[in-house]
Amino acid sequence: MRKALLNSRENGFASRRQFLQSSGVAIGAIAGGRTLSVRAESGQTNPNPPAKRAIVILLQGGCSQLDTWDMKPEAPSEYRGEFDSIATATAGYRVCEHMPRLAAMTQRFNVLRSVHHGTPSHEAAIHWVLTGYDYPGANVTTKNRNDAPSVGSIVAKVRGASRPGLPAYVCVPDKGQLGDRVRYAGAHHLGMAFDPFESGPVPTDAASAYQLPPYLVMSPAIDVARFQNRQGLLQRLDNFTRAADNVGAGNFGAMTGIDQFRHTALEMVSHPVTRDAFDLSQETIETRQRYGNHKLGQRALLARRLAEAGVPFTLVNFSDNQDWDTHVGNFASMKNTLLPRFDQAVSTLLDDLTQRGLIDTTLVAIISEFGRTPKINAQAGRDHWSDVFSLMLTGGGLKTGHILGTSNARAEIPQDRPIHYNDVLATIYRQLGIATDRIFMHAGRPVPILYQGAPIAELI
Repeated sequence: MRKALLNSRENGFASRRQFLQSSGVAIGAIAGGRTLSVRAESGQTNPNPPAKRAIVILLQGGCSQLDTWDMKPEAPSEYRGEFDSIATATAGYRVCEHMPRLAAMTQRFNVLRSVHHGTPSHEAAIHWVLTGYDYPGANVTTKNRNDAPSVGSIVAKVRGASRPGLPAYVCVPDKGQLGDRVRYAGAHHLGMAFDPFESGPVPTDAASAYQLPPYLVMSPAIDVARFQNRQGLLQRLDNFTRAADNVGAGNFGAMTGIDQFRHTALEMVSHPVTRDAFDLSQETIETRQRYGNHKLGQRALLARRLAEAGVPFTLVNFSDNQDWDTHVGNFASMKNTLLPRFDQAVSTLLDDLTQRGLIDTTLVAIISEFGRTPKINAQAGRDHWSDVFSLMLTGGGLKTGHILGTSNARAEIPQDRPIHYNDVLATIYRQLGIATDRIFMHAGRPVPILYQGAPIAELI
């Protein structure tokens, strides 16, 4: 059955020929590394993009489409599950009863119900949604680091920081997935200068204080003048290695990357704007409670603070260790914890961004590495399913109120308007002003930001 379903679906893994065609790289250009390196470093960004920043929330583990955005009340009970649907602000569209706040605001965002990609493996799928590239054989031991730069690292490389003292890319709470057994949010061949800054643990309730990351706190025994003197000494000690640092076209050499990483880190330590952006204690208890007395709410609030401060890309993990991986007890978990907290945190985030005048320039994406199996298993759970799943996009200059795509009667495959996941990434890049055919060199080969994918026309 599964094989038959897959026969009609696009294969997401590009062949060598497809790569060359999609990236627009001629054979002669490949031979001329100098030409490609010029293109790699040339300015191909939109200097005034619709979105100035993005918040991407990852429901790591795989969120069930049938129990959220793509319910099937007419399907047999072993498919439709235990939840009822409720009306939304969009005529004729219904969502899960445990998302009442989001149901009331569907005109303010877009739901994509026909998203798909090519792998039901956690490791490979997480890599795919965070980079746009498949990673065959990804695992928690030998292939547990990026095989391509993450979206956040691309944004950090191309757009850079928006103001002194702020990182260009932040992960909340850290850059690990699957309980930190894999790390696919990094920069790979772009260099460590474009790795994410990690917020560190965020409170799990609305009353606890947030402990600023120790690397943002300067020792009271060291004043700014002494700190700057130490920077100068460190720079002089490093100078003798600079001549040996061979910077390849489109890449950072080892010392160059370390230099930029160190410069950013030291600037953050000595700059109050960074500490202010991360300091949840500056929020009222009422605001923190409004977001939710749980980790999802506090992480969403920190993301809003970072966006308001000007951080170009924030990746927020709404899971510590596969919380949305509901193989067992799917309905109890979704009803009692996951959906009520998700509904509160995301609806409040959208309200807050709107009230602060930020939503038009802040793209918000709610993603998951895949969906869940249409048929319920023997443990009242749902297993991995990448053939069709749902996600949400809004803000950053996008049109809103669209419910795009449908799946078939049992949510097994796209039925109308299939959307490859790379189209979602292409849309995010487009709103941030980044051309996806831009090339960076890696090991002497040209690598485009995306090898496939086009912006979703209905949303732009």
